[in-house]
Amino acid sequence: MKEWVKVCLVAFLVVVVTPTFVSASSETDDQKRVILTYEKDEGMTFLDEIPHTIHHHYERLGAAAVTVSESDLPLLEKEEAITSIEEDQRVKVSAQQEGWGYTSVGTQKSENLGLTGEGVKVAVIDTGINTNHPDLKVTGGVSFVEDETFVDDNGHGTHVAGIIGALDNDEGTVGIAPKAQLYAVKVLDQDGNGLVSSVLAGIEWAIEEEMDIVNLSLTACTPSDLTRQALKDAKDEGIIVVAASGNKDVCTYEDVTDVLYPARYPGIVSVGAVEEDQSDSGYTYGGPSLDFTAPGMNIKSTYITTEDDQSGYEMLSGSSMAAPHVAGVLTLYKEMFPEFNKDELLNLAINNSLDLGVKGKDNIYGYGMIQAPATPFSDFERTRWYSEALELMAQNNWISGYRDASFMPQKEITREEVVSIIGRILDLDNEQRETEFSDVPKETFGSGYIDSAVEAGFVNGYPDGTFRPKDSVTRGDVAILIHYAFNIEGYKESESFPDISKDNYYYDSVATLKDTGIVNGYPDGTYRPMENISRSEVVYMLYKVIDLK
Repeated sequence: MKEWVKVCLVAFLVVVVTPTFVSASSETDDQKRVILTYEKDEGMTFLDEIPHTIHHHYERLGAAAVTVSESDLPLLEKEEAITSIEEDQRVKVSAQQEGWGYTSVGTQKSENLGLTGEGVKVAVIDTGINTNHPDLKVTGGVSFVEDETFVDDNGHGTHVAGIIGALDNDEGTVGIAPKAQLYAVKVLDQDGNGLVSSVLAGIEWAIEEEMDIVNLSLTACTPSDLTRQALKDAKDEGIIVVAASGNKDVCTYEDVTDVLYPARYPGIVSVGAVEEDQSDSGYTYGGPSLDFTAPGMNIKSTYITTEDDQSGYEMLSGSSMAAPHVAGVLTLYKEMFPEFNKDELLNLAINNSLDLGVKGKDNIYGYGMIQAPATPFSDFERTRWYSEALELMAQNNWISGYRDASFMPQKEITREEVVSIIGRILDLDNEQRETEFSDVPKETFGSGYIDSAVEAGFVNGYPDGTFRPKDSVTRGDVAILIHYAFNIEGYKESESFPDISKDNYYYDSVATLKDTGIVNGYPDGTYRPMENISRSEVVYMLYKVIDLK
């Protein structure tokens, strides 16, 4: 006897919806709509002698959604070529202003970096999208709801789409990735009802159309082998799949200790919701499989117009609203690092997330609330002691990374790099030109800043007429550069550091920076002036200078 699996998906629109199992009303009493899997090599010859209707054929999965007479089901159950049969259950939805969700995930910082989601393909597998909404641009789509286009007549999919990509057009709201290519994959009808087979078809379509990101604000209390396999195929093709964790009190007939499906499947990015004060929403599922949290309470986004409301916008709550925040942020990461695979992008998102609750990953917040890219660096980690400084410098374009998009914070910094960073902060002339130094030709990337620094009076070369731009810089020399470049005052004849004497050429500069709080030294009380300084240390010292000013 083949295994029968009941699956009921629920897309949460507001806070709580109790799931109901509904048979396919469009079929006659003796008809049954099922999803069956079969041995691919055998084909589907087992249907030749049985009256049937094929609704969807999933060649990749070796499966098909079909309607057959209930009296013929025993014949199918005996077929050796058929490996499983699932009842094709109903699926159902539950639940230009920068909303609190937009700002809470730090989208404005990505906007400063010029990120908009441009060129990234995002599939919203839902109730469709309102293609006539003035605040949305839909690139394309498909409907797997019979006799309908992919235009939304429910509202849920349009709301999700707006969170991801509402246009930046001085109207209504703005999405996290306003230039993302949005695709409407309609699998739910006007009442928010649909079938698992339609969802499977939507996932397969997303694979075939080479989507970058898929948003699934759908959940189920029980697993489905076919859904798991379809999503695995999507992941294997490099697609990032984002799914809502689900709202509590839906699966009332069982003790739920983890997020719901499909968010619970390995490799799916599962998302719970938080309140505006970043506290646990209390109404979305958490657990070991939870990856991120995101804004999910009272989220304003695009909507369909109704007889009662012609505005085209609505305020909704639920895990359905949290998931597209994450999908939108990951769209920005994909735009910034197009060559990175999905695992590399997710690691970036994890390292950039805002840790909430207990330190590290937990069952309530996952890795924390997702944050949009704040720097252009692939090795940025929000929890480092210099992270805030690095973020400020990046937001103002005062620092740059290497060709592989890394910043390499622990790498020793060169004389040319330090002068260039200071030059950007002071807005010096950076036009490349000839300098007075024999080893700094016009073609050197920092020639303009070096020449301007000489004119400003805070840079000198060596007695042999060289500048040695590629040499590493000592901590003492950086103190001199910062002291005179920013005209810092504050030296009070106080003690400097025990490893620095008044006879040292850098004594006054180090003492001044210590007196003003720009440098503190090491835990043992020393400054170690002759040690080469790292990129992160210079960034942090300059951050303190800016804070002082």
